[in-house]
Amino acid sequence: MIYKVLTVLKNHLNGPGGLYDPSVNEVAVVDDIAKHEGDSQSTDNKVVISLLSVEEESTLKNRSRYQQVVINKKPVRYDKESAPAYINLYVMVSANRNMYSKSLADISKVIEVFQKNNVLEYVDNGEPKNNFTFRIELHSVPFDQLSYIWGLLGGKIMPSVLYKISVVKIVAPDEAVEVKLIDNVNIESINVD
Repeated sequence: MIYKVLTVLKNHLNGPGGLYDPSVNEVAVVDDIAKHEGDSQSTDNKVVISLLSVEEESTLKNRSRYQQVVINKKPVRYDKESAPAYINLYVMVSANRNMYSKSLADISKVIEVFQKNNVLEYVDNGEPKNNFTFRIELHSVPFDQLSYIWGLLGGKIMPSVLYKISVVKIVAPDEAVEVKLIDNVNIESINVD
């Protein structure tokens, strides 16, 4: 699910109105920016989308696991489903380009693209029920925290922007368990003194 979200971001950046460079086949890639120091050709002269952190959305944590099944306006049973996890993703988009001016232009374009399209959709061609939308918003980080993040990622600071992707729903693909309603109570065996 997380990779699907990051792929939607990549496709938006590589699509019309996004980043375009005739010398590079695909400008935006989903990869680990911490590999930029090594022998990795996958992040050279690219705009790299990396996942930094995952956070549970606490406001949606206590939802009911039971879904009411209604037939002819009458509840007949409840289905017990696995509780979905609602998460927020913190993503860094870094411009690891050969020229600093190109990196700055790319980061500006990334901000422009996601300000214009802040609600994005994943479309599953095989199963329309697997489609989902998510919201992307700019996430400001104080300079000392940004320095710490880059220190963890390898030390070389490059132009980048952080985004918070709000409420991605992850559900286990389990079958629903039928829970029957109590429709009568037998109290004949109870003695009252």
